[in-house]
Amino acid sequence: MEISYSSANYSTVTRTLIMWLLSNLGGTLWLLLDFASDRLEDYSIALMVGLTAALASLAIVPLAVPFFTLMNVLRTGWSRRSMALLGVTLFFLLASQLLLAFVPLESLTELLPLSVPYWLAAVLTVLWLYGPARQVGAPR
Repeated sequence: MEISYSSANYSTVTRTLIMWLLSNLGGTLWLLLDFASDRLEDYSIALMVGLTAALASLAIVPLAVPFFTLMNVLRTGWSRRSMALLGVTLFFLLASQLLLAFVPLESLTELLPLSVPYWLAAVLTVLWLYGPARQVGAPR
């Protein structure tokens, strides 16, 4: 039993770090393309936003790992993919609140245009990592 729990925990930590990395790379790349499409000189703003987002979301990773570990243990009737999407959305909102402390914006609505690309990249990463949800008894 210990070996399977340890490997499951290792898999959870690995998937969480992959989600963190790909969501930050994807979100920063999205912002970089968006900012540089108007004025090429604005690329540094996107890179600084990306660095700030990566640091803020890295602070959330230790909270996300227990959630994803618990997600693997609990039998809620939801697919792992749905639970992961819920977790990513909840942790996105938490990271957005944390980011408000570091960026000179007044409200979450001002932050959303800068942070939504990270959430979208995280959602795409979850869809890739957890694959399509299968019904019980469905042919493979």
